[in-house]
Amino acid sequence: MVYSYQVIKFQTISFLQGTNWSQSIGDKGILYKSLKDPYSKILVQSSNGSKKLYRIPKDRTVLVTNDIVHFLGELG
Repeated sequence: MVYSYQVIKFQTISFLQGTNWSQSIGDKGILYKSLKDPYSKILVQSSNGSKKLYRIPKDRTVLVTNDIVHFLGELG
């Protein structure tokens, strides 16, 4: 079962080293899957202007819908 373990409203989002990500369209938004071992990087600027760098483990998926990013995980 997949769930959102972190949800962030963003202003801009940057996928660093774009070749480390695969992109697909899902029924809820755009899915980005991390392809690099051990992790790929994503830079998120929130609506208040603060920026934060996230390291997404290989094979983990990020869902982007409108102005919200969902970091997806799986229940164990």
